[in-house]
Amino acid sequence: MNPIVIVGAGGFGREVCAYAADLGWPVAGFADDEPRALDGFTLPVGVLGPVDAVDITPATRFIVAVGDPALRHKLAAAVIGRGGVLGTLVHPRAYVAAGARLEPGCVVCPFAFVGSGAHLAANAVVNIHASVGHDATVGEHAVLSPFAAVNGHASIGAAAFLGTHATVTPGRRVGTGAKVSAGSVVLRDVPAGALAVGNPARSRVMFPDAG
Repeated sequence: MNPIVIVGAGGFGREVCAYAADLGWPVAGFADDEPRALDGFTLPVGVLGPVDAVDITPATRFIVAVGDPALRHKLAAAVIGRGGVLGTLVHPRAYVAAGARLEPGCVVCPFAFVGSGAHLAANAVVNIHASVGHDATVGEHAVLSPFAAVNGHASIGAAAFLGTHATVTPGRRVGTGAKVSAGSVVLRDVPAGALAVGNPARSRVMFPDAG
């Protein structure tokens, strides 16, 4: 296994570094614009520099480790634009069904669940204890926060964000760039660029350019 580069040296980046250790993966270091991002933390590697300054070889794999969908998109594009390749990280204590499909760049954290026939598009995140039910889809760069639940046949749009303990009921759709607030329960489709809050969740358009 060639060393990976973790893109983002914040809290999620440090967690991903620990996940890599659990997998036995070597880490070359972090790509981050802030050279002192890891000051005060004890880690086996440091900040290599910004994404546009990190050495890239054909064997290098980059794991984007930030929790904001728009920033995930930007950083993934920066990596790919330089000829880099996104790696996929699935923690050994996650469950991913044999019939699920994960595209490059996905991060599936400990105790996450990805069911039969589910599809995670490129660069999506399923955080700790989050679940993606059978035949559900999660769009590219989308982020499922801890304990978020996407039930069977539901669809999460590209660059959408589900807060902690947010629930999307079976067959419902969360549109591109939409956000579902922590603890909210989606019983009706959420439009692109909307913010959905409450139980049942009510949507209001906050980001008109998302669609």
